[in-house]
Amino acid sequence: MKHTILKKVKSAKLLAILLLTVVSVSCSDDDEVANLGNLQVQLELASELGDISLEGVDVSITNTVDNSSFSLSTDATGSATFSNISVGTYAVVATQSLDEYTLSGTANNVLISRQETVVSTVVVNAANSDGGLVIKEIYSSGSGYITLFKDSFIEIFNNSSETLYADGMYIANIFGDTGMSGDTALSSILTDSDYVYTDVMSQIPGAGEDYPVEPGKSIVIALNAVNYKEGSTAPDGQLDNTDATLEHYSIDWLEAQGRSGNSFFELDNPSVPNMTNIYMFNETNFFRLITASASVVLVSSDATFIDTGIVDYTEAGSTTTYKLMRIPADLVVDAVDVLDNSGASEFKRIPSALDAGFTFVNADGAISYTGLSSRRKVDEIASDRFGRTILIDTNNSTVDFEAIAFPDKYGYNN
Repeated sequence: MKHTILKKVKSAKLLAILLLTVVSVSCSDDDEVANLGNLQVQLELASELGDISLEGVDVSITNTVDNSSFSLSTDATGSATFSNISVGTYAVVATQSLDEYTLSGTANNVLISRQETVVSTVVVNAANSDGGLVIKEIYSSGSGYITLFKDSFIEIFNNSSETLYADGMYIANIFGDTGMSGDTALSSILTDSDYVYTDVMSQIPGAGEDYPVEPGKSIVIALNAVNYKEGSTAPDGQLDNTDATLEHYSIDWLEAQGRSGNSFFELDNPSVPNMTNIYMFNETNFFRLITASASVVLVSSDATFIDTGIVDYTEAGSTTTYKLMRIPADLVVDAVDVLDNSGASEFKRIPSALDAGFTFVNADGAISYTGLSSRRKVDEIASDRFGRTILIDTNNSTVDFEAIAFPDKYGYNN
C-alpha cells in the first residue's frame, strides 16, 4: 500500500514537472513573439497628382522609444512591409528624389500591436525639381498707334509648388547687337562667359515678403502702367497695363544725378509702385526699345552692384564707348536670349550655360509694331502630373519659348 502511495506521489510530481516544463516552454515561446508585429506601409498620391510611379520609393520607419530604424523600397503597388518589428509607436517617412520631381510623405505615431499587421496609408506629395521663378513673357515689339513701344512688359511666373517672394530681385536688359546686318557679336569683344552685361537694370523693391508670387501665379513689370485702350481707334489691339504689379520710372532718378530722362516714353502711374533704378548707361528706357528684341535676365536678390563692376565696350572701328555693368552668371536665376531673327545665333548675348539657345518673334526680324510677344510654353506632361500649370524650363529658349500674335499677360495664372 505504502509502495503504491509513493508511486502515485512520484507520478504526480513527474506530471507537475512536465506541466511546469510545458508551461515554461510555452511562456518562453510566447515571450519571443509577444512584442513583435508587422507594419505595411501603403503609399498613396495626393489627390491632385497623377502619372507618378510609387515604385522604388524609399520608406524608413523609426521607433519613437529606442530610435531603432529600418528601411525598405516600395514595390510596384507602392507598398512596403516591415515584418517582426518591436511593438510600439513609429514615425514613417517616404522619400524619392528624381530629376523631374521629389516625392515626400510622413505618418506619425503609427502604433504596432503584438502579433498583428498594421496597415499605414501615407499620402505623398510631389514637388517639381526645376521649380522657381521664371521669365514667362517678354513683350517689347509694340502694338503701334500712339503706344509705339510704351506698352512693353516682362512677366515673372512661379513654377514651383510654394509661394516665393520676388523682393530684391533684379531685372536687367542684356546689352548687345541682335543680328541685323552690320551687327557685331558681343562675345567677340566681351569674351568672359562668367558674366552677362547690362546697360539697363532695375530692382524689385520690398522688405522680403512684400511681393509674394503664389504657385502658378505671376507678377508683371510694365514700362508704363497705362491703359492704352483709352483713346485708341483700335482698343482690341492695345493693352491695359494698369493691372501691372510694378512699373519702371527713371526720370526723377536721372534728374537727381544731373541727367535727363525721356518723358515721351516714361509715364508715371502713381497707383502702381515703381521699380528701384540700379543702373542706366544712357537716358534710355526699361527695354531696348529701338530694336524690339529684348534679352533679359532675372537676377538673385543676393547680388550687389558697385562701380567696380562697370566695364567699357567699344566695337572695332567705332568711337562710341558703352559703359556696361557686369552681372555674375552664377547669380542669374533665369535668362532669355531674344535676338533679331532665326539666323542670329552668332550674336547671342547670353552665355550658353544660362541659355543654350535663343528665341525670336519673327524669322526675318520684321517685328516693330506687330504686337508679337515671346511667351514660355506650357509643360503639358508636368502640368497633368502636378495638377497645376507648369512651364517648360530647359534653359534653352529655342525649346522653351514661342512667338504669339498678341501678349498673353497673366494668361497662365491658375
